[in-house]
Amino acid sequence: MKNKKFQAIREEIIKAMQFPQEYWSYEVGKRREEKIKSSLQELKEEGVIRDFLQTDKLSFSDVARGIDFFIIYVGKKYKVCPVSVTGERWAKGDRDRHPEIPIITINFFDTPDSIRSKIMEAISQNK
Repeated sequence: MKNKKFQAIREEIIKAMQFPQEYWSYEVGKRREEKIKSSLQELKEEGVIRDFLQTDKLSFSDVARGIDFFIIYVGKKYKVCPVSVTGERWAKGDRDRHPEIPIITINFFDTPDSIRSKIMEAISQNK
């Protein structure tokens, strides 16, 4: 059942990406993810986080679960924090669909420092 639903949603997204407006939206999301990826890499190099993994586009984790990145960090033991990256406009809908996943909103005026602070906030919310 979940697999059929996932495949249907995935097909809708692929079809939508063929139109200019939706393709532009996809590109904006890609840029957001590049900005956060850069900040995650810096945090990794500084030893603040252990590692991170970006989910594949249109994968089950991305489409059905709303997860864009898994952040690996050390608390009392290794922990994994799944996060979703989106714009402020779509954050409420994402929170409604996936309330258990921390959301990091990125806009194009965010500085690397503000992105780092949003990442650390998401990690602190991880249970």
